[in-house]
Amino acid sequence: MRYIFVVMCLLGIGCNKLPGDGGQAFVRGKVEKEVRLVLSNPSTVVATYPAADEDVFILYGENISPDDRILTNYDGEFEFQFLRKGKYTVYVYSEDTTGSAAADPSRMPVIVDFEITDKKEDIDLGTLRIYEKN
Repeated sequence: MRYIFVVMCLLGIGCNKLPGDGGQAFVRGKVEKEVRLVLSNPSTVVATYPAADEDVFILYGENISPDDRILTNYDGEFEFQFLRKGKYTVYVYSEDTTGSAAADPSRMPVIVDFEITDKKEDIDLGTLRIYEKN
């Protein structure tokens, strides 16, 4: 059985590594919380501050369920380490600023898609802004 696997790898069959853990790349970012008097009105901002202890999720490739979840630190920063080449999605939840008739208005995802193209890549997603009603 091991012989068949080695032969398949030498021929390039079945040895493609998918996105996920096990690489040398990493992605980082920051989450900020913007407090508004009226969620749908950006001119009613009361305060903006780092979003400490917020859940940040990552999807590997075309997966539909979260593959990992971490918390932001006291400064709102997060980092997913040891990723392989491939496509990823990072998201965090915010209160709904669109006023849509969502089933749960406290769970609007803020989504960022990105791709790791180099095995030692360091990607900075910048700031993901989430919202809260005062």
